[in-house]
Amino acid sequence: MNKMRDYPLPDNEHDRLNQLESLRILDTLQEEAFNRITRIASHTLDMPIALVNFVGADQQWFKAKVGVDISQMPRDHGFCSHTICSNEILEINDATKDPRYADNPLVLGGPNVRFYAGAPLCVNNTYNLGTLSIIDTKPRSLSADERILLTDFAAMATELIELHQTTQRAIKAEERLIDAVETIPDGFVLFDKDDKLVMCNQRYKDIYSETAEYLLPGMLFSDMIRKGVECGQYPEAIGNEEAWIENRLERHRESNSTLEQQLPGDRWLRIQERRTSEGGMVGFRVDITQLKRQQRELSRLAWTDGLTNCLNRRRFVDLVNGEINRGQRSNTPGALILIDIDHFKKINDVFGHAAGDQVLVELVKRWNIELREYDQLARIGGEEFAILLPQCDDNGAELVVERLLKITSDQPIRVKGVDISITMSAGLIMFSYREDTVDTALARADEALYTAKRQGRNCYVTKAA
Repeated sequence: MNKMRDYPLPDNEHDRLNQLESLRILDTLQEEAFNRITRIASHTLDMPIALVNFVGADQQWFKAKVGVDISQMPRDHGFCSHTICSNEILEINDATKDPRYADNPLVLGGPNVRFYAGAPLCVNNTYNLGTLSIIDTKPRSLSADERILLTDFAAMATELIELHQTTQRAIKAEERLIDAVETIPDGFVLFDKDDKLVMCNQRYKDIYSETAEYLLPGMLFSDMIRKGVECGQYPEAIGNEEAWIENRLERHRESNSTLEQQLPGDRWLRIQERRTSEGGMVGFRVDITQLKRQQRELSRLAWTDGLTNCLNRRRFVDLVNGEINRGQRSNTPGALILIDIDHFKKINDVFGHAAGDQVLVELVKRWNIELREYDQLARIGGEEFAILLPQCDDNGAELVVERLLKITSDQPIRVKGVDISITMSAGLIMFSYREDTVDTALARADEALYTAKRQGRNCYVTKAA
């Protein structure tokens, strides 16, 4: 093996080659930028040949060239394999007199290299990935100023590599970010400091499917909200659009906010928004539909009687208290009815408790037919029920009680093949908002109920305040 092939390997050769491959310089760098550097170097330094090349494991490739028409050559044929092993310019004044290169094919034949000067292209002050080389066909030497110019040209080429490296890293980082964002199971959205949409993932678009086609980078958050209202995306906004929009924008302007939002189809989101250090906003949309439904079901179970599905005593007391407070403010009339099933114990004793339960369920169904949607029916004891009649005057309340008496007794309830006749007794009171509390209202209604029972049952009694 001749001496020209006896070049040393850089200490970081393995890492250097990995860096060269990871940058994919040979495939992606813009050749024209390097061509400008070689043309300027050739002209300024009066050299017929100028090259930018990258040195791989076995080959070296010419990324830009002036004065030669070759694209690559074996690494051990080139002068650059020695250049990349140093951080200084390698200068060979007469290659025919240098034992390392005297028998080099480039010296013995075309292009008849005599003079060579190469500056390493050191990327990030770490890796020499290639060289900027100038070549002449006659022996010569570089002046101090020419060496400085060659170093400057090499720095320009290095800056192009580092710019490409930075760009590639930014592209990779963005790709990784997008990939990560798309794997998030929740809706993700990012706004800049001017509240313009930067990006959102597909899950976010799926959540807001009514306006997904409008969710483009640069769209203002306020315009997104208005478009959502226009498309019926927010049921809570219907009939109160401008006030709802203003409230939503106000919450969005907060540095940190968490709120719940209803969507069509009884879907619910938990929205979490946080300000970024640059003044933008990052937001998450978490689907809490199942949680909301479970909460409603738990509330229903906590508020309702397990047998009849009407309200239980605790919830009814809360509603009566609320009605008294509301009535004190608005002075609107309201009534309270207490009901007791006549001789219910006898039904349980004769037919059994299952039959008694069936009677209660059937009576609740009948009574609900006679009540308004916002009237409240509750089971407050074994066979005792209560009805709250909001916004109802005394005439209206009496008509309700009379209908309840009639629908209870008109048709027997068939249990185990036997028709059982049922009647009820009731106590009716009108609220006295200045004097009543929940306890006093229930006490007055209870007193009226027991008066009705003493009078023979299957009737009602009204108790004044």
